[in-house]
Amino acid sequence: MSLAWTASDGDRGQGASVGVSASARAPGSESRCESPRLNAVATRILVVGFGNPLAADDGAGPAVVARLLEMNPPAGVRCEDGGSDSLRLPTLWRGEREIWLVDAVARGTPPGSIHRLDHDGVMSVPQRHATVHHLSLPESLRWIAIAYPEMAHVRYRFWGIEITHVSLQPGLTPVVAAAVESVASEVLGELRSVPHLQ
Repeated sequence: MSLAWTASDGDRGQGASVGVSASARAPGSESRCESPRLNAVATRILVVGFGNPLAADDGAGPAVVARLLEMNPPAGVRCEDGGSDSLRLPTLWRGEREIWLVDAVARGTPPGSIHRLDHDGVMSVPQRHATVHHLSLPESLRWIAIAYPEMAHVRYRFWGIEITHVSLQPGLTPVVAAAVESVASEVLGELRSVPHLQ
């Protein structure tokens, strides 16, 4: 989970994600989607899903990316499975003007609820605890803007999917799986509405 909506495990920084590292993923579970016409068009939007598919609903972000793989995103769009450490985002970035993020959240709303934040909204979510070892996603983005000045101009959008639970087992709960479908369709629709992404 990423946004520190509550005091409980709202982290997506170094050492986060219920003790299961990204390296513990099942073989072949990394997801990447690129438009078939990507080589002819510079990418303008990077879509990243954060989470761990081996930790139940924490895998919602990568599940959205995997679904987008099947949906033929427009040229100029690139999608990546970000794993469970948001501080690796600079290694995924190739100069895109916008980065759209998807992750699981625990905000206390009904499971499967979809939370949406624009750039200012996601960047204003506070870090709720004083440690650099477990950073919320917004705090990671603020650190990245300082450590990588070339990324300071990047604009973010965020979709958060409310979890049912996170545990050391693979697979999404049905209500979160349904929300994954909704978010994937919504993100694709938003991508298709961006001028010059066709």
